[in-house]
Amino acid sequence: MNKNRLVFYGIFGGYQFLVFLFTVLVDGHLDLLGLIPFISWFKYIAFFGFLLMVADFAYVWFDSRKVKKEHDDLRLENNTLKAKVYDLQEKDKNTQPVSRS
Repeated sequence: MNKNRLVFYGIFGGYQFLVFLFTVLVDGHLDLLGLIPFISWFKYIAFFGFLLMVADFAYVWFDSRKVKKEHDDLRLENNTLKAKVYDLQEKDKNTQPVSRS
């Protein structure tokens, strides 16, 4: 995962956590524009947004691990094939008849 994505997740996660914390603190203590009946909805929506961010972070992390493993496997296969080609070339060099003049 690159640095820009980590910064984005940090900012987005902090925002979602602050929204959730704000709705928990405001719940029942302060009437902001008559929104008290809907504060419980805001809590659940903010928490759902936070869960979505965590799920996306986990998905990207697992996917990057899988891609790295596949890359390593392909590199190993490529090196194995290179070794086989080299061995075949060396075998051909050794089996060619030497011409004596």
